[in-house]
Amino acid sequence: MFGFLIVLLCIGAYFHCKQNGCHFHKLVSSHQDALDIVRIRYARGEISSEEFNERKKVLEEGGMKK
Repeated sequence: MFGFLIVLLCIGAYFHCKQNGCHFHKLVSSHQDALDIVRIRYARGEISSEEFNERKKVLEEGGMKK
């Protein structure tokens, strides 16, 4: 009975991944995510170089200004 449940669970996981796509991403810190977002916004021209440098500095210091 227990083995049947394991098999059913594996089949369910297989079909879930097949439909939704299973992505196994490496873990990235939220700091790096935020810095990447700032870089992308700067590259798109959404923020100025001054704003980019200010936000980058705040992120590298590890905190936010209040």
